[in-house]
Amino acid sequence: MNRPPGPPGDRLAGNGPAYDRDRLGFMVEMSERYGAIWSFDRHIVVAADPATAGEVLLRTNTDFGGEVDFLHRKQKENAATQRQWASSRAARMRGMRPSAMQMKIPLIAARMAEAITAWGDDGDIDVVARMRTLTSGLGSTLCFSRDAHLVDGLEQELFDALLPVIRSPIALPSWLPLPRHRRVGRANRALERAVGRVIELRRVEGRTDSDDLLGVLARPTGRHGPLSDRVTCETLAATLLAAQSAPSSGFGWTVHELTGHPEVQERIAAEAAAVLPASGPITQAHYSGLEYTARTVREALRLWPPNWVYARHALHRTTLGGYVLEPGTKVMVPSYVIQRDGRWFPDPLRFDPDRWLPDGSGPAAPQYAYLPFGAGPLVCMGLSWSLIEMTLATALLVRDFTLRPVPGTTVVPDPARELTPSGLTAVSYTH
Repeated sequence: MNRPPGPPGDRLAGNGPAYDRDRLGFMVEMSERYGAIWSFDRHIVVAADPATAGEVLLRTNTDFGGEVDFLHRKQKENAATQRQWASSRAARMRGMRPSAMQMKIPLIAARMAEAITAWGDDGDIDVVARMRTLTSGLGSTLCFSRDAHLVDGLEQELFDALLPVIRSPIALPSWLPLPRHRRVGRANRALERAVGRVIELRRVEGRTDSDDLLGVLARPTGRHGPLSDRVTCETLAATLLAAQSAPSSGFGWTVHELTGHPEVQERIAAEAAAVLPASGPITQAHYSGLEYTARTVREALRLWPPNWVYARHALHRTTLGGYVLEPGTKVMVPSYVIQRDGRWFPDPLRFDPDRWLPDGSGPAAPQYAYLPFGAGPLVCMGLSWSLIEMTLATALLVRDFTLRPVPGTTVVPDPARELTPSGLTAVSYTH
């Protein structure tokens, strides 16, 4: 059979045990050994260079299908519902386009400034947990504006319920009546019922054209008309879940790097003091002035992409990198491997925000060598929102506080879901 080369693995268990012992290390080592495309096992291949990875992501929805999530949203049984899902994604893309997100900067900044000021009073900071709570609330506001309190906290309950399922080394079908599966089901139903109540409340009160994501989804589309309540509920529930994960992990990795690079902290603090107002609203113009802070976040996402691997599957018999893939073959795209490859990023393990200088003086990497938000038809819709959150949070935190690691603690990359800095705790000192 015309298959890519790859590690033979254990005769019975294949490469699963080696991968589960060290997912990141296994991916890096095997990609270095076998090259741009290699076989994980008989049913999985890995696309580990920019050209091959970009091809997979760009051919999504034509030759490759998206990842199937545990809740099986978007994997519906009839063509009409599939079309509604496509329409809901298009609507969300409109509602989360960069220009729309930039208009939310004063709101995001005000909420962040209030929360981050309080962090400094609490000594040691569990950075990811604090940011997750903050981004979760902001996600609810993005979706429901003044009705956000009606779903408050339910998205965090679903996220917490999903973690034991996602972190399990054995992927079991969601229909198995395990306690952890039932907990996920209860949390998911509670969140979708709450979203449904907001939809019905607005319908009764005649508030169907609000300036939030629910308002965008409520507007009929020219191609498919109005979305069903079911698709709208599931779309918003999925958005709420995503809103709290990648930004909190990405911010956590940014703080992790800052605790080891005081010179970077000093430059961010100086920039934030010069650009951000001491009082009053933070505007888009202020945000645009945080150039070095934005480069710092971008570099942290290069070294530590929360979305560290993307999964696709072949929709039909197709080719990739000169090899034939049968229908159902899974393709893994490890952004973590590609973004740490010295061929694309010189001295790749060095944390250097100036790789991203806007004048182009930094080393040029090929297209699709940088994939923290994916690419192609399923690129992350929350890209602009996430970058705004992470950049503002970094500037506001470092403007007012100096960060140091807590003595005796060790940060360990946890790739079980998104790539998270497990064990990250920082001490904040007022300037």
